[in-house]
Amino acid sequence: MSPERGAQRAGNTRMTTTRFDEVAAPAWSIRPEQPLDLDQIHDLHREAFGRPDEAELVDAIRSGPDFIPELSLVAAAADGSVLGHVLVSRIGFEEDAFAVRGDVLSLAPLAVLPPHGGRGIASALTAQVLAEADKRDEPFVFVLGAPSFYARFGFTAASDFGIESPYSSAGPAFQVRPRPSGPAPVAGTVFYPRMFEHLRAR
Repeated sequence: MSPERGAQRAGNTRMTTTRFDEVAAPAWSIRPEQPLDLDQIHDLHREAFGRPDEAELVDAIRSGPDFIPELSLVAAAADGSVLGHVLVSRIGFEEDAFAVRGDVLSLAPLAVLPPHGGRGIASALTAQVLAEADKRDEPFVFVLGAPSFYARFGFTAASDFGIESPYSSAGPAFQVRPRPSGPAPVAGTVFYPRMFEHLRAR
């Protein structure tokens, strides 16, 4: 978690801080997205990434068959303002040894409104969505992001296991996390739905 002082627990528990310079910052809690959140989630990703791509990706995933409602979480203030969002959805994985494609998970995207960075929101969202993902049957979660952030959650470079994907050129930034007490990652190929394709060249 980030070096935020104060009580933090996952789920629907209120998040607080005792730092003097953040007393005025709104408290927040983590919960699944609700219909009233959708416009705020869209605008949050546009602002956080400075482009529409991730916002449009979220909208596309939500309207498709790989969306998992309980794995789309927001950090919301008491007044309903959405300060952060994370989405985990289904993608495909084919083991080299069997050439049979099965379901795995992708963590993408994760964003926090810029004024609220450094408050532990991204870490709390990631920890909670992975805890929810661990209740499911999919054996692995994949992510494209900074190893310095995701390593604390059990992610390691997918290339270490001989795993290929459209993001293999990202090197150690393309990472995999096995479900606790589940099988270890194995060599194979990750397949993303078409809505991810426009992100490849970024």
